[in-house]
Amino acid sequence: MGTGNVENRGRQIVGMLGGPTGSGKTAVALEVASALGLEILSCDSGQSRQGLAIGTAAPTSEEQRRIRHHLVGCLAPDAPDSVAAWLERVESILATPGPDLLAVGGTGQYLLGLAKGLDPVPAPDPELRARLQSRWEQEGREPLWKELVALDPTPPHDAWQNPVRLLRALEKALLLSRGATAKGHAPLAPLAKIFALALDRAALQRRLESRLDKMLQNGWIQEIRALETLPLDAPCWKCIGYPELREVAHLDHVPAPTRQRIVDATRQYAKRQETWLRNKLHPTWVPADRPVAEIASEIVTTLREANP
Repeated sequence: MGTGNVENRGRQIVGMLGGPTGSGKTAVALEVASALGLEILSCDSGQSRQGLAIGTAAPTSEEQRRIRHHLVGCLAPDAPDSVAAWLERVESILATPGPDLLAVGGTGQYLLGLAKGLDPVPAPDPELRARLQSRWEQEGREPLWKELVALDPTPPHDAWQNPVRLLRALEKALLLSRGATAKGHAPLAPLAKIFALALDRAALQRRLESRLDKMLQNGWIQEIRALETLPLDAPCWKCIGYPELREVAHLDHVPAPTRQRIVDATRQYAKRQETWLRNKLHPTWVPADRPVAEIASEIVTTLREANP
């Protein structure tokens, strides 16, 4: 574990750290990686895009100088992407010489892909995805859901409630029904120990509100303005807070109702992340309401025991 693979080609993902947004994953990961001589693999779809560093709470330049991070800011804000494409990027990293990795982030499908692989899926079709998005806006949920169930009697469990999941599932089902070639991925870290940070709802709410205020102070509105020329269906506008702030980017302040909408959306997202981790990955939950060094020490001890 750690720097042992520097002279040999190939690395391993020795651990994963998830948890709801705002729970402190970055700070803990830096301590764990430093103690074990690891680099960090970012598992966050928003942080992978250029120009979204403030609003996605991406690791700062100083943090990235301290510990090398992979797959942060590696995509344009409007570039198409998928879980399969992300796993291919990870495969490329694992094939290079260097220290072993700690996978860190809040995108549950990325963590799940590392642990359990990915069922065969066809390559994304941006034109079909755009047509489905247009249909969603015009027709609503019910017709699309009925079409999905007709094509796939066992759709993803959260597709009814989550529009993004519904559209992606329908896109996949339609492509397969048309004979598209599907490619799967074997798990890249099937034996990695999985941790998740746990905070009670009240504490997490306070952190989220404080973090939002700091993001706004650090220039989140200016970040939004720099993206305004991108089309409304660009992936960057699906990140929490970005569509809300786009509506008020012309103002010199963020209205209280807009701020509350972002807080509410972030809190709901955090709840979905916790549910996903609990149901899909069954991690070791680590209480996060204590000093970062103490949290990191607990994870380091477990990883050393699991990777002697």
